[in-house]
Amino acid sequence: MKKILFATDLSANADRAMERAIQLTKRHDAQLYIVHVLPQYKAKTLQDSLKQDTADLILEYFNKYRDAKGLSPKIEVLMGPTPHMQILDYAQKIKADMIVIGLHGKAKFRDLFVGTTVERLARKSTKPVLIVKDKSTGHYQSIVGAVDFAPASRAALRTAMELAPKGVFEIIHCFQIPVAYPTTAEFALAAYEQTEKTQNKAMDAFLKTEQTHFKKTHNGEAKRLGSRLVEGPAYQTLMKEAKTAKADLITLGAHGASIITPFKLGGLAEDVLANPPCDILLVRE
Repeated sequence: MKKILFATDLSANADRAMERAIQLTKRHDAQLYIVHVLPQYKAKTLQDSLKQDTADLILEYFNKYRDAKGLSPKIEVLMGPTPHMQILDYAQKIKADMIVIGLHGKAKFRDLFVGTTVERLARKSTKPVLIVKDKSTGHYQSIVGAVDFAPASRAALRTAMELAPKGVFEIIHCFQIPVAYPTTAEFALAAYEQTEKTQNKAMDAFLKTEQTHFKKTHNGEAKRLGSRLVEGPAYQTLMKEAKTAKADLITLGAHGASIITPFKLGGLAEDVLANPPCDILLVRE
């Protein structure tokens, strides 16, 4: 984690994401980049003036943070009609390892979330996106990882373990019995037991691989990963687990989709992001 990009809209809640970006930058001895996108103006003199004034304002805000001492952020003010595309292009240009952005507003429904800059960044970014909701009170302590054993959820978990190597992790996998199974009690029980056995085997293999990976990348240090298999709907289960664990971070994988819907997040990710209980780390496979 050498290059962290903080994308700010300069709104009131952006300070929470700024604090988290500063904290991660110091912890990983990284370079912090700060980007803001202004509306496009035709007059070149006006463009230059606005860019400089905005950059000065961002630096003024930055220097007010106690933890910012000793850091020298690289500030970039861009102009364009589609902020998320300017941010993504800039992230590619500097080869950012992660994009940090704040979640503003109090929308609690997916239709109010879809179309926002945060949603578009989450949907189209090929880089990890850390979406900050809460004020930072220190390093992440309680992390709930939603996994489906696919590469994206694995990548999200590994990224979170880099962000919070000392954190307590609880890995959650939800499964449901296909409705095509016979509905008699005897067959339903057999179907459940067989599915649970298969899912347990998959979870054991997943945990073993991730613990081995952590050990290899952290000088032989062992990492305990708690785990739970739950039969039931993923969103409700994840929200309940996050509340029980008092999670300050949830990890989610964003899956690639078909050519028709090339950057689909998936129902679970969209539901969680529309009304997150805490910060969210979203990573694409």
